[in-house]
Amino acid sequence: MKPICILSALAILASSAGHAHAADTLTPYDLGLQSYKKGDYAKASTYFEEALKKTQGDPLLWYYDALCFHQLKNWAMAKSRYKTTALYFPQTEAGKRAAAALKGIDPSFTMPQPATATGAANQASGTASKGGSADEAKGGNKSADTKAKDDDDDDDPEEVAAKAALAKELPTLPETAHFYFKKGAHGHMEVDLMVNGHPVKALFDTGASAFFYRDQLKEAGLDLNGAKAGRGARGWAGVAVPTSTIPAEVKLGTLTRHLNITMQESTTHLGNNLIGQDFVRGYQYEIDDKGCRVDLKKTLAVKKSDINPMYDIPLTKEGKDDYISFTINSQPARAFIDTGASNTIISNSDAARMGIQSSGESVRMSGVGGDITMQRAYVTIRIGGMMREGFPVLIGGHAGCALGQDLMEGWRYKVDREHNLLRFYH
Repeated sequence: MKPICILSALAILASSAGHAHAADTLTPYDLGLQSYKKGDYAKASTYFEEALKKTQGDPLLWYYDALCFHQLKNWAMAKSRYKTTALYFPQTEAGKRAAAALKGIDPSFTMPQPATATGAANQASGTASKGGSADEAKGGNKSADTKAKDDDDDDDPEEVAAKAALAKELPTLPETAHFYFKKGAHGHMEVDLMVNGHPVKALFDTGASAFFYRDQLKEAGLDLNGAKAGRGARGWAGVAVPTSTIPAEVKLGTLTRHLNITMQESTTHLGNNLIGQDFVRGYQYEIDDKGCRVDLKKTLAVKKSDINPMYDIPLTKEGKDDYISFTINSQPARAFIDTGASNTIISNSDAARMGIQSSGESVRMSGVGGDITMQRAYVTIRIGGMMREGFPVLIGGHAGCALGQDLMEGWRYKVDREHNLLRFYH
């Protein structure tokens, strides 16, 4: 094990004057630097971890955090932080030094093909990744949980390969399956998974794919040594974060599937693990919100005479998401169905187009990609024959519009992909 060069590390610390702030406005970053220079590496790491919760696009934060763990001889964490820095910021000074330090910790380690967070974001030519756990600015109550998915597009080679794999896999799966969920404090659908035979808690989130936090999987006992660099993921804040992928057997209820799951490289508890579109792909899914049960069916026979325009809403599938059209304040709107969001979210551009005015209430969100502040507004929403007046929505984000649990709560509904309908039971 090669010792790290303290003087070399401090040289970078000293060269980062662009991050300095006035004494009365010290940030976690500044406090971390001060603690590091004093030799209090545990305290410094705490500050850097706090800073990483707000932004994960700064290579210096990852590198300094790695230095702290290195000095504390926490080799697993140091290696993880060095790897993230070297892999996703290879052209920076911090990235180059991280790669050298990583080689010192593990001489046999070979860096995979480097990727960048920016490059991962630029690869997304289709539906943007969505997400962000939301904490109310007042009271700190969580109003939506972290969610993200790989950037993808129907014409992407990986998506084409996924479709071919699905066509091969579906005949081996049962015609029907089901699972139960527990309603979280804010309407989230909490489920218990088995991932490679280990129990893991997650949220069932139709706005996400299969997104997990690396530390939670390690705590569950999973071997993650075979993970490969991913394409990055983005949250509602719109910032790409590093990810890795690994094949896994995922069991939920009566259905078991083999998926490539995405993991956030950060080993902080920023949010909940998510299971969504990847797991239900190829199935119609029926959600009984009151009974806390989800039923999956490969096919569903429906006669045209059975379709009720008041309760059967046309939907379109884009990528892995299901979109419906409806009205807000009598203006046309479009959103994807997102069981992982506590709140219904309207993009800034759509809010401006429809003349939706903020009530002046702010909601602070933090999660994948950093922090973002959204504004609350009250609107009239009509979906088919159903209408809600004075309904609260959040305005903001960088992932379009999403219909959350607050709008779907109390209903039993089915996403019928065979007939392209969102069907409400009445």
